[in-house]
Amino acid sequence: MTTTIDATTAPEDAAAPLPAAPTPPAKKRKLKWPGFGIVFAVGFLGSLTFLAIFADYLSFIPYPDAKIPGPDGRPGRYEWGPGTAAWFGTDGVSGDVFSKVIYGARTSLQVGIFATVFGILVGGFLGVIAGYFRGWVDRIVMIITDCLLALPALLLAIILVDRLSDLAEDASWLGWLSRKWTIVITLGILATAPLARIVRAQTLSLREREFVLAARSLGAKPGRVMFREILPNLIPAILTVGFTGLSILIAAEGALAFLGLGVEVGTPTWGKLIDENRNKIDEAWWATIFPCLMLFLTVLSFNIIGDRLSRRFDIRQAGV
Repeated sequence: MTTTIDATTAPEDAAAPLPAAPTPPAKKRKLKWPGFGIVFAVGFLGSLTFLAIFADYLSFIPYPDAKIPGPDGRPGRYEWGPGTAAWFGTDGVSGDVFSKVIYGARTSLQVGIFATVFGILVGGFLGVIAGYFRGWVDRIVMIITDCLLALPALLLAIILVDRLSDLAEDASWLGWLSRKWTIVITLGILATAPLARIVRAQTLSLREREFVLAARSLGAKPGRVMFREILPNLIPAILTVGFTGLSILIAAEGALAFLGLGVEVGTPTWGKLIDENRNKIDEAWWATIFPCLMLFLTVLSFNIIGDRLSRRFDIRQAGV
């Protein structure tokens, strides 16, 4: 015989809800410290920039034209190696290598930064309009960038520097175009093509996003959509490519100076210091190695920062 229990006559304890499980304590988020690489890169570039900007006001950095006397009291060739008399030694004209390296950093950083800004402005504008309008605008921009990327970068830089220098000498209205600004324009043109391609690729993906479609459906003009909706979302990609491109342009400026196409005579640069002292590397290694080391560390630091930004914002830099 089967006995059935009516739900209305069941004991009250059977209908009582089970007690809730205790809530586990919230885990404290561990503070994620930046890696050694990024700390070194930011610290090195910050220190180098500070010394380059305020070199005229720091007493331990003599003017690059100053001659350091040798042990006999008279200036001599490569009299001092690295030490207290001259931290990085002296070069073939008794100049302080440390001082020339710092003043050379000022020139190299200026050329690299100005060229990068030029490339970002021109390349970014071309990339945005190509990715947004597509069609014949995209085809024209891609033809220009493909032509720039098809030529060897160093050969194109040599040709542009030479032609622009001749043009500045022949045209009186281009008297402001010194060799320094010639190099800036040349490197800026070289930076335009890869920046335009990367910005175009990012714009192509952003133009189909919901906020862009919503702005277009509300009647926003193309200029407003590009510069108010798309451009702010391109800043992470532009910064990432800008830091990586800056390292490449600084190395390119050193290569041009090494080939005799540097800035004006009397202005120290890393490439010029390497070129002037490379024949004496066996006798006075410090005059060549220290400019090479500063160039290497600067390029490495910008690459580390660019790589960290690339991984942070998931930016592909295949076009750089």
